[in-house]
Amino acid sequence: MKKIYFLSIVTGCFFIYSCNKDKPNPIETSKSFVEITVQPTYNSSNLFLDSVYTTTEGYKIKFTDLKFFGTTLKNGQNNLAQVGFFDFALSGNYFMKVEQDLNLFSDLQMILGVDSLLNHNDPSTFSNDSPLNISNAGTMHWGWNPGYIFISVEGKADTLIDGIENYDHNFSFHVGTDEYLQSKSFSAINWVKTSSNTHTFALQLDLFDVICNAMTPIDLRTEFLAHSSSLQAALTLKFGKNFKSAITPY
Repeated sequence: MKKIYFLSIVTGCFFIYSCNKDKPNPIETSKSFVEITVQPTYNSSNLFLDSVYTTTEGYKIKFTDLKFFGTTLKNGQNNLAQVGFFDFALSGNYFMKVEQDLNLFSDLQMILGVDSLLNHNDPSTFSNDSPLNISNAGTMHWGWNPGYIFISVEGKADTLIDGIENYDHNFSFHVGTDEYLQSKSFSAINWVKTSSNTHTFALQLDLFDVICNAMTPIDLRTEFLAHSSSLQAALTLKFGKNFKSAITPY
């Protein structure tokens, strides 16, 4: 009886071992991310907030704030992300990062600004990690005018060319409201592998081309304030179009 009992144990152990041996090991999967970065420049040199730059008129200027939204990022029917948000002072070159298959996004379309379907939603109803949530958007949501500021560029200028630097002339461009939404697209995107699980599409935003655009320059002495009101329509439109054209692959 003892021998039979021992044999049963041995046989049972062998059966368990054989089953485990034949069972395939689970395949390890890793997440794959795509991100978009934006490098601000001035005349193709990296830009720094509060550094001094010169316009074509000879004005000395400093940029103190640079922010913008991009929404409804997609390639045809393939949705990449609902929103990207660039805040140079707070987040450096970061615009957006999501878990996605980069092979679906050889081209990319987005709305420069906050899509009209999102622009008038209650900002407190967006998820806590969304840039559109009021706690994250902060001053990029107008309290007096329902909706978001799409583009915010602020700074100081010395428009007197007298050899004395005195940055007492403020400039402020806040582009918003549905009529100033613009479409922006990129084709044949080169996604660059920047880490083991991340591919990056790098953009450049040249503020020289915004202010000193060859076709539609902005003279900061007389064109220094645009908050998207009807009285500022021409300057708001010009600034918004210059800003759009200044965003290019890096």
